[in-house]
Amino acid sequence: MAAERQRQGATARKEIGTTDRGEMVRTAIGYVRVSTDMQASEGVSLEAQQGAIRQYCELHGLRLLSTYQDVLSGGKSQRPGLADALSRLRRDADVLVVVKFDRLSRSIRHFCEIYETYFRDGAKELVAIREAIRLDSALGRALISILLVFGQMEREAVGERTREAIQHIRRSGYHFGKVPYGKRVIRAPDNPRMKVLVDDEKQQAVVAQIQEWVEAGVGTGEIAKRLNAAGVVPPQAKRWTKHTIYSLCLRLHQLQPRPHNERAHSDEEVKEAMLGLRARGHTHAQIAAILNEVGFIPLKGRGFTERSVRKLFRYCRETQVLSPRRFLEAMFERMQYEHAAAGHDEPFQRPGFPTLAKVLTDAGYVTPKGHARWWPAQVQQLLDGRFDRFYMRPPRAAVSAHDD
Repeated sequence: MAAERQRQGATARKEIGTTDRGEMVRTAIGYVRVSTDMQASEGVSLEAQQGAIRQYCELHGLRLLSTYQDVLSGGKSQRPGLADALSRLRRDADVLVVVKFDRLSRSIRHFCEIYETYFRDGAKELVAIREAIRLDSALGRALISILLVFGQMEREAVGERTREAIQHIRRSGYHFGKVPYGKRVIRAPDNPRMKVLVDDEKQQAVVAQIQEWVEAGVGTGEIAKRLNAAGVVPPQAKRWTKHTIYSLCLRLHQLQPRPHNERAHSDEEVKEAMLGLRARGHTHAQIAAILNEVGFIPLKGRGFTERSVRKLFRYCRETQVLSPRRFLEAMFERMQYEHAAAGHDEPFQRPGFPTLAKVLTDAGYVTPKGHARWWPAQVQQLLDGRFDRFYMRPPRAAVSAHDD
């Protein structure tokens, strides 16, 4: 019985993260990265980095919750493994462990964004096993900046060498990159390692037919329907679309690019108006009609449509357009509309400050001091307008037809 109770106690301590003495065990998240599949299977392998992280956590008494990985360049900020690691760190862990700082990022700007968001306030710790640098000191942050400068310089040098090699190949008369529709590649007669473009007879016949239809005034949508009905294989997708036809005709100079409309407003103003209308419960078709009625003009085309509004919403994030205060006010408007539509007799009451603090935290807004977590008192100050100056954006210039 005593042995069983001891075993159960050890299991419970492991689950809640405590030692035999009742002390809390710090939890850690590991992150590993390589740039290419070749690196992933060779010297700087993911397995070697994972082993180093496990050994470090065991040596320093950290409980390793999980290790996330990416096979992507460190210059890319959008990496699924890194996003999962940082999200788990924010929720459950105390320490993020990497083998070297450049595994986290090779971009100075991106690294600084990560540091400011997750580690500046000292609640979370960042550890690089092979670089004994403490980020809680001015000297440590300066040394990290120097290391990142060299990491970014290396990445840019690799990119320059790659671009120079590609330009040399193309200047020599060889092909490098995607094969355009109407062409195919064969090995170069004078250099079997290189490729050259030649005409593809079947695809050239399709190109000639498309040009004939364009000259006859047939629209791109009708051309796509005719090609699909004839069973013609498109360049990449399963079916021809008007966008495929339009892009192909632009490349072959069979059509001129559609001109941009001259507008006295910016894209942000359009997006903010769209979000406000959606908060009031309007449908996509109603939003399109209202935008056209009040004088908003799309970048291209005669006016907004239900389809164009739906497409714009896919690329319209509220946290990029609305300030946190306007975000909450739009949420109140939407909740009040839903409350009235449901026919409730009692008056609408907005959520309390603790709930709103969680809403802002989950939405990804940061406080005026750059912290990711909001507190109820901060939400009250926000709604009182005390933080407005921290989230004011400078006015944007109007977008015209000549803006590139």
